[in-house]
Amino acid sequence: MIVIGWAVAVAALAVAWMLQRLVRYPGGWRYSFHEEHRAAREALRNARNAVRQVGRAARRERWQALAGVQRAEWAYRRRIRQAETELERLRTPRRGERIGQLGDITLYEHSLVVREDEVPLADLQVRFELARSAHWSYVYLTQPDGRERMERYEDQEHSEDAVRRFTVQIQNAVAATDRVQKQRAEEIRVREAGLRAARQATAPLEAARERLEETRVRHDADLKLPHARAALDDARSVWAELTGRRPL
Repeated sequence: MIVIGWAVAVAALAVAWMLQRLVRYPGGWRYSFHEEHRAAREALRNARNAVRQVGRAARRERWQALAGVQRAEWAYRRRIRQAETELERLRTPRRGERIGQLGDITLYEHSLVVREDEVPLADLQVRFELARSAHWSYVYLTQPDGRERMERYEDQEHSEDAVRRFTVQIQNAVAATDRVQKQRAEEIRVREAGLRAARQATAPLEAARERLEETRVRHDADLKLPHARAALDDARSVWAELTGRRPL
């Protein structure tokens, strides 16, 4: 069965090849296969190959120029996207790690969470006060815009010493955040300059587009393909005069 299958496959391929040859060299069996018309077949085949080769070379060059533009555009957009992402990260600082908690205040590296409200530590003013006539300690938080919060702690739950230590923790975190903010502000300026430079760095993209346009103009003016097509048309006409059938 395997041998029969192979024989059928080979026969099918042979039939397909003969049919293709009859289509490519129309006019009958004699013109498609006999040795006396071999030169005519070769002339037609060479003319077809010339058109194919010239067209393929032109398409390859255009594809390469277009791919150069696409790579330049991708690199340009990627550089801008990276600069924008880095700027966004710097402009949107995170809370950082959790440092501690006392009552309703949770202290993080760069912010406080008072119950459900988040208060950035940057430029925050923090002070401790002790009530004179009651057993309460107070922590005042003054934000840069002047808004003020007050949190109070009863001595039975949180000792004065614990509240004072926590206040100092907040003040130290504010000082650290302010230092980081200054560094971040400088880095933001650097990154903004980098983003402007990335947006202005269009020379590689413009050069790639110019190469693509030059390629198109040169191909429009190039006579190789029209000449090859004209030669193929002449070869088809010669074949039609010989056989009475014009090939494709």
